[in-house]
Amino acid sequence: MAKKNLLTTAGVGYIILLAYGSLFNTKDLVEINFKFHDKLIHFAAYALLCLVVYVIFKIYAVKSSLRTAVLFSIIFGTVIEVLQMTLTSYRAFDFYDIAANTAGIFIMACAIHTKKAFIINKLETFM
Repeated sequence: MAKKNLLTTAGVGYIILLAYGSLFNTKDLVEINFKFHDKLIHFAAYALLCLVVYVIFKIYAVKSSLRTAVLFSIIFGTVIEVLQMTLTSYRAFDFYDIAANTAGIFIMACAIHTKKAFIINKLETFM
């Protein structure tokens, strides 16, 4: 039970960190300057989100865990983009961010689907 709570807390923490990083002013952070760095960050962050949400859903035996994780991740990313447009003056809605998010989610979903038995085995071993 403690490991289940630890994984859930870590997963929810990642979701909160992703929302915070997406909605608050991060201009004071070190900026990486190479072409498309922002889209690569979106791709990786949302691929990881999909994995994290999948693990949480699998732990709680949510039916269709992978499909639900994909749907949750896409909705979350889209809502964050809309909130950037409506709640902030220093962030803007970007369709290409949503495209990068979705690409990362789908690539991770394919990887999870391919390695589902391995992931489930590791989760069961951890639990």
